[in-house]
Amino acid sequence: MPTRFIEDAVILAITYGLIALRGIGRINVQPWAAMLLGAALTVVLGILTPTQALSSINLNVILFLISLFTISSALEVSGFFSYLAYRLLIGSRNIGKLILRIFGLSALLSLALSNDGIAGAFTPVIVSMRKQARINIKPLLYALAFGVTIGSVALPVGNPQNLLIALESGMSKPFIIFTVYLLPPTAINALIMYPLLLLLFRDDNDEVMIEETRRPEELLVNRRLAYIAITILLILIPLYFITDIFNISPYLTPVTLTFTGAAIIYLLSGNDRRNVAHNVDWTTILFFIGLFIVSEGALESGVLNALAHYLPQPTTLLGVFISGLLLSQVISNVPMVALYIPLMRELGVSPSNSIIWVGLAASSTIAGNLTLIGAASNVIISEASEKRGGEGFGFFEFMKYGILITIVNTIIYYIWLSYIHVPL
Repeated sequence: MPTRFIEDAVILAITYGLIALRGIGRINVQPWAAMLLGAALTVVLGILTPTQALSSINLNVILFLISLFTISSALEVSGFFSYLAYRLLIGSRNIGKLILRIFGLSALLSLALSNDGIAGAFTPVIVSMRKQARINIKPLLYALAFGVTIGSVALPVGNPQNLLIALESGMSKPFIIFTVYLLPPTAINALIMYPLLLLLFRDDNDEVMIEETRRPEELLVNRRLAYIAITILLILIPLYFITDIFNISPYLTPVTLTFTGAAIIYLLSGNDRRNVAHNVDWTTILFFIGLFIVSEGALESGVLNALAHYLPQPTTLLGVFISGLLLSQVISNVPMVALYIPLMRELGVSPSNSIIWVGLAASSTIAGNLTLIGAASNVIISEASEKRGGEGFGFFEFMKYGILITIVNTIIYYIWLSYIHVPL
């Protein structure tokens, strides 16, 4: 067995071990720090050269996330999220109602905006609820995590892995294909999830006791900035579809459009410009950078190929579902998809084989409901909550809730894609 293979296997064990064991004993290393350690060891031990490490970082994903986090940061700095949190609170009598509203709203927004952006945006909303009322926010954080994951399946801009599939698989008109094949089962899953969430958190359905009654509008500290960010969002959503359908320019993509929106926010945010930049969730960006390097190291060392050897080939719907669900727990869903796209093309999966590609999107995304590291959005929520004084997710605690939800999601998507074929 090559030395490089053994060294990388040890690196992966250390990296993911630190993430999985966080909260046990004195181990308290944040996922982004563990991932950066893994990335550093990958380069220091020669698994990758510095040039290979840098080239492994997908700049489209990084730029897209920075842009979305900028829009989210503007909404937080403007006070819009505090305003939204209070509006949700005063309209809810108990935690069950709040779970419904947070799950439904986050799933709906994640249809057209990245789940990572919504995760980063809504976590401050939930944490601020704890400051305004005597409530346990943990069930609400889980409702957000499951909501953004399920809602993001249906469209290419719902999450980074969908975006990679839409951009690099070669499929034509990915927005239309995703909508036709994935929107209906996503709606079915969303309807089933609320009663499941109530079942899982049946012991936490307390009344909502608001500490101080006030006018919601008082919480909007910078209305102008809030209006600018909301307007940009409302413009971006239809532009995603228009540029997909009409192919106006190869330079007009979801990434470049969102980047332009973020640049406009910085241009017009005035005295809050530095606050918006400072409030961007940079630790999540670091997590992704480390994740790409660690994943490329797993590919170069042969560890990933060894793992894939024991999984079905991703040339059938069943194959991509098993691979997407299981391998995403090892290297997270974005790098899993990034590594599997060229592999699937080499194995003969053509751009016209839409069912296989959307199957990869569905399985790799709902894999995020199984474990904390299955999706970056889970890490984003946990980190953003802790950053603001709230609670994070425990690895095994997350699995306790996620196993049932993942099983239900998998059955619905697999059955739907197996039997529904729409000529496009």
